[in-house]
Amino acid sequence: LLETLLMMLTTNMFVVVLMMMMAMTAMGHEGGAHAMLTPPQEVACSDASSSSDFDCSFKPFSTMEFFWNKPTTTDNVTTTTSVMAKVPNGVWAAVGFSESGFMIPALAAVGIPGGDAQLHLMTSKSTPEIVAGVVNETSMPLFWRNLPPYAPNMTDLAVTTSETEGTVLTFNVSTTSGEIPNKVIFAHGSGSDLMYHGFFSKGMATLKWG
Repeated sequence: LLETLLMMLTTNMFVVVLMMMMAMTAMGHEGGAHAMLTPPQEVACSDASSSSDFDCSFKPFSTMEFFWNKPTTTDNVTTTTSVMAKVPNGVWAAVGFSESGFMIPALAAVGIPGGDAQLHLMTSKSTPEIVAGVVNETSMPLFWRNLPPYAPNMTDLAVTTSETEGTVLTFNVSTTSGEIPNKVIFAHGSGSDLMYHGFFSKGMATLKWG
């Protein structure tokens, strides 16, 4: 009888552990609007960039490095900066702005190695919609139109790839609404096809741009 009880207990514990693992996998696979991200980081410019072309840099996660310049303001109206993301060679890279810190809703620059760099409006888990470089009321889906647009203008997108530098995504950021939004999301894929990025290849940070 004791052996039977121990066997039943072991079996039940295995089932519970298995169910917990399946639930965690589902959350990691972007199963809902509040899918888990790498814990948010608050990042300030340390003036210790590993690139001479940029003022600041940090790693959202181990296989991506993100660079930016301190913003400048012209005519007391337009605030601008330039950014760059480096990931392993041959995989797509994405950097976006999200008021919630989640993938949906967000506006992201996506660079495809051997292809183009384009803006994507993240409104679903499927391949996101491509939008114009300036986000305005007419380019936003209905459920966003009553909300103030969080994302800045993202222009001059470009992507390159090489054995030495990896996949490199660059673009400029500007806003006429004061400070550049500071909640930034990051991801890269396992190849050049725009598919699920994996649980360990995504992150979010709250950036202090200056």
